[in-house]
Amino acid sequence: MGARLAECVALRLLILLALGVMERGAEGCTCQLAHPQEHFCQSEIVIRAKISGEKIISPSNSSSPYQKMIQYEIKLIKMFKGFDRLKDIQYVYTPVFSSLCGVKLDASNKVQYLLSGNMWSEGKVSIGLCDFIEPWDNLSLAQKKNLNYRYQMGCDCTVRSLFIFLKLFPHIFMKLYKKKLCNVVEV
Repeated sequence: MGARLAECVALRLLILLALGVMERGAEGCTCQLAHPQEHFCQSEIVIRAKISGEKIISPSNSSSPYQKMIQYEIKLIKMFKGFDRLKDIQYVYTPVFSSLCGVKLDASNKVQYLLSGNMWSEGKVSIGLCDFIEPWDNLSLAQKKNLNYRYQMGCDCTVRSLFIFLKLFPHIFMKLYKKKLCNVVEV
């Protein structure tokens, strides 16, 4: 009886999963799981900053609420990546809506953040939910140290598949890591 019940539950779960995959509902912001080093390598700008103000802005040629952006005024503390692109950053931009990958940050000038993002053609820095955005105090000591040198050294390595492999099979991953197949920095 127990095996039959397990089969029935498994079949129902399989049907629900299949229906869920076939259902094409509205899609919002979706991000892939990524190692902090991968975020670092894929970003054009990586900084440590405080948010000192925010305001909602609209492109001058649009009245659509979906094109509104939050302009965060920042106080730059340190630049880890992007020296060659920008000398100073005063603002970062993100969509107003989280469904468009917008990020809500504390603008009270009390919280320091690690912000990674990319640049628009006009030199503005864009950040979003899929970027590495974390309060500085939430980072591990290893992550803080690795931001200075080690993450950059491993940018030629494909980290994504290894990071997912790490989450699924940590013991096997560490054996590969110790054999130096890839310069991946531990989280």
